[in-house]
Amino acid sequence: MKIVLGLLGACLLLTACTEPPAPTAPTVTVTAPATLTTAPAVDPATRAWLDGFCSAIHGYRKRTNEEAAPSTSQPHSVQESQQALSEQLGGIADRAGEVVDRLAALPPAPVPLAETVRKAFAEKYATARDRARDAKTALDRAKPGDIASQDPAVKALEQAQQDVDGTYDPVAPLVESRELVTAAAVTPGCKA
Repeated sequence: MKIVLGLLGACLLLTACTEPPAPTAPTVTVTAPATLTTAPAVDPATRAWLDGFCSAIHGYRKRTNEEAAPSTSQPHSVQESQQALSEQLGGIADRAGEVVDRLAALPPAPVPLAETVRKAFAEKYATARDRARDAKTALDRAKPGDIASQDPAVKALEQAQQDVDGTYDPVAPLVESRELVTAAAVTPGCKA
């Protein structure tokens, strides 16, 4: 009996010291899809049109930022203030006019939504151009040192800036068209 108990103790000791066998990893089979999807092809005419459209809008923003660099000196007289205000109005009129010209030079839009957006943007920039140009003309005709001439010019400057408010992102109004958004994503002029 001592032998049986000894053998039983040895068996228990051996089974307690050995690790259970590691479970085998499950096998996973992955199959490739039957067809791979690719990005839709972009029409070259759409891409070219968007490049011109986006470049015109981004050009206005970039040029505005460059010209808005702080002046080294502040005006010290009403006449100097008139001149500075006239330059600002002239800058807006020139930049907005450039956008109007560039938008008008584009061929017909390849997608109706794009044509609608172009017309709306061109109208906003034309309004800003005309407002700034007219205010500059009136200010330049005023007598040097005429304080009263500045108030309408300042209001026109603010309004001209508001006229183009909301037009700095040329792609946002095109989101309803998957074709235009897809083309804009690969068009250099649409990258800010």
